[in-house]
Amino acid sequence: MLTYLSAFESYPKLIQAFSDKKTRLLALEATLRYYTAFDLRYGSGFSLDENVREAVLIIHSDRMKYTFLKHLAAGSYGKEYRAVISKLSKEEKQTRAALFEELDRLEATVDIPRPHIYADFLGVASEYQHQGRGRKLMSQVCRYADQIGLPIMLFTNTADDIKFYQSLGFRIIGETSSERFGFVNTYMLYESSVREDRSL
Repeated sequence: MLTYLSAFESYPKLIQAFSDKKTRLLALEATLRYYTAFDLRYGSGFSLDENVREAVLIIHSDRMKYTFLKHLAAGSYGKEYRAVISKLSKEEKQTRAALFEELDRLEATVDIPRPHIYADFLGVASEYQHQGRGRKLMSQVCRYADQIGLPIMLFTNTADDIKFYQSLGFRIIGETSSERFGFVNTYMLYESSVREDRSL
């Protein structure tokens, strides 16, 4: 969790929603605890080594239907999450919930192929960034996708991230934007070379 808190300190979707840094970091931690618990229960987490200075979560699209019961089973509402979310005011909780409801609503407008592997929360601890660790980790995920013959889907928020993923073979398949929360999500797809070979 410390790696993710460090990596996502400037998470674009939360900046406009929460101008106060302390509140934004609480909203970030609540979000990370909520979604990573689900991803780890129904998918897998990967890092280059046991020190977990970088990490990415992957989950098959068939297992991504979010329900209250699935989140409950995953531990998304565990004591760590409850301890963090309790520090947000009622209005701040409502803002956070509205932000992710808007994200889901906008994502429904993107034509995303299924089945796919969803890559979530690629992050590198701040002190280890710009060392090629994220590239090395995602390259391994791409090789895994090649082995099982499925594409990888993800979304990102910055021009630098778009260039990073394009350099790994991802292409843009859609874009959404939120006027209310001031974020732009760019959806990207890595198409497995094995899948492409099978279609020849």
